[in-house]
Amino acid sequence: MTEDLYVLPASYGQQRLWLLEQIDPDTPLYNEAVGLRLRGPLDTAALTAAMSEVVARHEVLRSVLELKGAEVVQVVREAEPLALPVHEADSHELALAQARELAAVPFDLGRGPLVRCRLTRTGPDDHLFTVVVHHAVADGWSLGVLLAELTSLYTEAVRGTDLSTVLPELAVQYADFAAWQKERLDTGELDGQLDHWRERLAGVAQPALPTDRVPAAAPERGTVQAPLRLPAAMVRQLRAVAGDTGDVTPFMVALAAYAVVLARWTRSPDVVVGLPFAGRGQEELESLVGFFVNTVPVRVDLSADPEFTAVLGQVRGRCVDAYGNADVPFELLVETLKLPRRSGRTPLTQTMLAVNNTWLPDRAEAAGVTIEPTTLLQERAHFEITVDLDGDGDELTGAVVLQADLFTQETADLLARSVTAVLRGAAMAPGTKVSALPCPLADERAAAREEEAVTAPAASTRPAGQAGAPRSATEIMLARLWTEVLERDTVGVHEEFYAAGGNSLRAVRVVMRAREQGVELPMERVLGEHTIRELAELL
Repeated sequence: MTEDLYVLPASYGQQRLWLLEQIDPDTPLYNEAVGLRLRGPLDTAALTAAMSEVVARHEVLRSVLELKGAEVVQVVREAEPLALPVHEADSHELALAQARELAAVPFDLGRGPLVRCRLTRTGPDDHLFTVVVHHAVADGWSLGVLLAELTSLYTEAVRGTDLSTVLPELAVQYADFAAWQKERLDTGELDGQLDHWRERLAGVAQPALPTDRVPAAAPERGTVQAPLRLPAAMVRQLRAVAGDTGDVTPFMVALAAYAVVLARWTRSPDVVVGLPFAGRGQEELESLVGFFVNTVPVRVDLSADPEFTAVLGQVRGRCVDAYGNADVPFELLVETLKLPRRSGRTPLTQTMLAVNNTWLPDRAEAAGVTIEPTTLLQERAHFEITVDLDGDGDELTGAVVLQADLFTQETADLLARSVTAVLRGAAMAPGTKVSALPCPLADERAAAREEEAVTAPAASTRPAGQAGAPRSATEIMLARLWTEVLERDTVGVHEEFYAAGGNSLRAVRVVMRAREQGVELPMERVLGEHTIRELAELL
């Protein structure tokens, strides 16, 4: 094992992924992977040296995450030369299949390394170079940074150049971003943004999506998918009619249509959709590998049954506001707003809409080698529903991706059809009310919906602040742990953990302290809303 060099703060995003690994420690759900097809006379030693230099440049690629006291930290390890043995495969297709298997191998955030590579030769001048990283150290943008640096470094390595002189020294490292993020929060610099979200999300409803299946205790996160295409003509027409509300992008058109489908399907006019935000507002962050992307919630109000053009205007305004206040980490937003939590569900929103979520070029050239990137798609769902789209002018193409534990292929197909149907109806008559737009998913499921919907458990009717004394050895032990972790003199067995001052990290500390005393608490349950008595009844 390499030597530990520094112990530095983890970012809020890294803390969230560390917490999620405590729930499911053997999952590749947050792996990021790319396969680079290399055509031409490859110098394997130069490729090895180039990739080693990339890892040496970016401290986060040689970091692990650990719990030190009450904080999750990054531990940066010393750089070492990369070992890159050459594997053999009979075809590019077989090499891709092997690459996908490699991409599905889980990482251990505490042991590392959190990047792995494989080079497979499929012919004399045909190779597949696979790079897999954990999302805690790299996002989609980072893959583009990695490829750009690898291309430049490989070219110079072939020439025999000292690689430490090829690229300009990085002005900052990812740990600097994490420290800067914490400082902005501690000094109150983000208080205005937090106030914005408190106002925007006040009283937000969180209706459960009408799933086809009862959620599993331990979801496998497999997916069902359906292709989605939003034709340029329809998108262009809707952008034109909405012109007096400001510049409406194709993405905003897609979001407006999707919000209408969600409102009609769930029968809730209060819709919240998560959007990915790159999180690289400072120029010096653009050239860094790291986990910067943040989830930003956009709330759309359809309670007045507005015309579609009005929905477009509202979506544009909400998107502009959201991106102007996107520096607040999603996990901090959830904890600050004291949003209800349920085990196995993302708080606030269970659906994401993403456009252009990769920054990889179609091809690149380096010292006579043609590089063709291929994203090794992970057939696993981060949200219950994700709409992934790619833009080419006004046309948007992609897929709707639904969690297979919850939804059938038929629902995926209906959802894709519904987004297109809403857009088509709105393009033909932009002044149509939301309730009158065609929506096959809502229309065809209306009769059976009440029986199929999986409803959330009713909220507790226990009076707020009701205490209660421990009545068993288990409750006494839990009460002692709570007072220690929550830094309070006393706690009642009926107090809800998060309402009493808890957060996700403190919940994990309760689990670990209990484990030290020989008691194994269910991590998923502890990370959801719970009381001492409810927890004790499970043991």
